[in-house]
Amino acid sequence: MWSTVPQGKDEQELPELRIVLFGRTTVGKSTLGGIILGDSAAFTSSDPHGERTKTCHVERKTDSDSHSVVVVDTPGLFKMGSSEEDVVKEIKWATENVEPGPHVFLLVERLKIITSEELKALQVFEHTFGKRAVAYVTVVFTYKKDPRENEADIKEYMKKNEHLRELIERCQWRYFIFNIADRSPVQVTKLLEKITQERQDYSDFFYTPQMLQAAEKAANEERREDDRRRKASENRLAILEKSGLMGIFLGSVVGYFSCGGELTPTSGALLGALLGMILIMGMTFSGICVFEKYHKK
Repeated sequence: MWSTVPQGKDEQELPELRIVLFGRTTVGKSTLGGIILGDSAAFTSSDPHGERTKTCHVERKTDSDSHSVVVVDTPGLFKMGSSEEDVVKEIKWATENVEPGPHVFLLVERLKIITSEELKALQVFEHTFGKRAVAYVTVVFTYKKDPRENEADIKEYMKKNEHLRELIERCQWRYFIFNIADRSPVQVTKLLEKITQERQDYSDFFYTPQMLQAAEKAANEERREDDRRRKASENRLAILEKSGLMGIFLGSVVGYFSCGGELTPTSGALLGALLGMILIMGMTFSGICVFEKYHKK
């Protein structure tokens, strides 16, 4: 049964398994969600304008043993006409409203369409929910079974695709290959068992709103730090520019008078440049000190 821990550990029931699906558009998220729930129409929409795909959709299934599966289908990332910010807000909503929090985020991708672009979905997720949240991500590669293709061919492809390997490695090899042409409950049971077993490796079984709040706080602090560094860098450049102009001006004046009031092309310019360089170095050092003092605040 998918709701119990692996053999060899103290049995612990998960009466409810909460799943959030996320990823790019047209990768099979809604189809996968429907198969998990045993209802192919659960996440399909007859709306010609596709308004339903712009918001999260939550469905629940309870079996005869009173074990429930809650699935949240989220809008597709990087979809034409939808902003990334709006989609991220919807995924955040799912995290905060599927109480007390999702056990797993299933990153859904097409098996044989993995490029550097597909890695962006995980990057957006990590930036939003924090590095800690990646421990709750399992990648599900969807495909439609070709009778001429066997599992060995699929594994050979996985070895050759460097972007696919990188995606799996960043998720610590938590992945599942799902044939969306197969509507039987067998592979659904295997997927749910895998999710349940993976959660046993962590003391926190699910991702909580408090974790999201901590991630948002860290992201805000990082943005403020980036702003401080940018402003300090701009101030430093401004100091260097001013000190350079001041050095050239004073150097030229000193060079003029040191040559008896006659600014010869050679002596005046050389002496002026030398004194200007000395002044630039002094001002630069002062600027660096100001930069370091400002940066440490």
